[in-house]
Amino acid sequence: MRLIINIGICFMVLVMATQVNSFVGITWGRQQTQQLVPSMVVDLLLQNKISQLRLMTSGYDIIEIFSATNISVSVTMGNSFMYQANRKDLAYNWVNDRIKDPINKGANIVELTVGSEPFSNTFLKKATNYNVVSVLKLMRESLDEMGLGYVRTTTAHGMDVLNHTKFPSEADFRDDIKVQMIESLAEFNRTGAPFLLILFPIHFVKDVMNYTIEFAFFDNNSGFKIEDGNITYMNAVELMIDSVAWAIKKAGYGNMKIMIAQIGWPTDGYPHANIRNAERFHKGLLKFITSKKGTPMKPGPLDIYLHSLCDENQFHKVFGTFQRHWGIYEADGNPKYKIDFSLQGIVKMPNRWCKFNGDTSNMDLVNKNYDLACQVSDCSQLEKGASCDGLSFASKVSYAMNAFFQKNKQEVKACDFDGLGQVVATNPSETNCEFPIEILSFQDQRVHNGMILRI
Repeated sequence: MRLIINIGICFMVLVMATQVNSFVGITWGRQQTQQLVPSMVVDLLLQNKISQLRLMTSGYDIIEIFSATNISVSVTMGNSFMYQANRKDLAYNWVNDRIKDPINKGANIVELTVGSEPFSNTFLKKATNYNVVSVLKLMRESLDEMGLGYVRTTTAHGMDVLNHTKFPSEADFRDDIKVQMIESLAEFNRTGAPFLLILFPIHFVKDVMNYTIEFAFFDNNSGFKIEDGNITYMNAVELMIDSVAWAIKKAGYGNMKIMIAQIGWPTDGYPHANIRNAERFHKGLLKFITSKKGTPMKPGPLDIYLHSLCDENQFHKVFGTFQRHWGIYEADGNPKYKIDFSLQGIVKMPNRWCKFNGDTSNMDLVNKNYDLACQVSDCSQLEKGASCDGLSFASKVSYAMNAFFQKNKQEVKACDFDGLGQVVATNPSETNCEFPIEILSFQDQRVHNGMILRI
């Protein structure tokens, strides 16, 4: 049970929306050798009332698991896969297969992010794609033709789209991409989409501006500050957001909403990237978000996705080794640190088991399913003299069913047993007999030239 308890604590990072037009969600990338079982992720989100999830891929292989939930999902088309939608017919097919079809099956897809830092000249410069605007427009057109006008289409950009200056009011888009950025903003404005901003405060403070690392924290202890006219910035995050806000304003779209698509603090692979600093940063960030004060240029609540749910130990090192260590969890699902991100106390951690529903009207059927479960699963704890030997017959049947259920990655159909099983969130373990729970599984990954690709 230790693993699940830690997972539950980890999900304290997720904060439910506090008002209609503001939320805190989380991103989920899946470039791992071991991945959280999607059904368990759904349970964790639902039971903690988390309504916003940003998938770092299209998630076509798992998206249906979110059907019939209240979870709003944003899906991503990576920079390397825009060739799959660079013509009208291709874009239409992509949207039909990966947006419309899952929606028809109950998934609540609310946003399509076309490209992630496609104009990067830093960490992701080897994955740039200058066709992003044309693909974005094709996707928008296809969605509209399918009656899916409510699905937002936008692009996520990092701070490196700017010509960096000391003062936010002097910020503007890089000259080499200004035409593309203006075109993107015009499209966002036309469709009412937000500008998605990716923030990496350590890099900005240390390598871009060469400031003290304290400026990256909300509880800046250095006294370092930036004064821009009559505005004083005591932390990098507010300054970064307002720098982008100024550039957007200069382009003629001062009222455009800025949504934080990714923000976090890696725990390894970069100077000052460690667990202690990550914990400190997230504590300050969540206090800032719950204050709803916003920034001088963008006052009020901010929509934000914390990055990321889990470490991704297969993220290609060419983009920076720190990219493997964004997770609030390790790749095996254990939390790196304990923080009450909700600032409202400990959130009860969710779990899921399968148990016998107690129907003994057909004992032949009960015994058949009991034997079947133990043939496939480990029921050695039920043997004479073993730790669970003292269970009642009904509890032994539950133990066997649960072992089978866990072995099969908690698939709901694996708890059917001819209608005798039921999925429960209450731990059926008894004294001296712990019912096992499994949350991790190996999942197929698409590998190309040694790289696990996001599609």
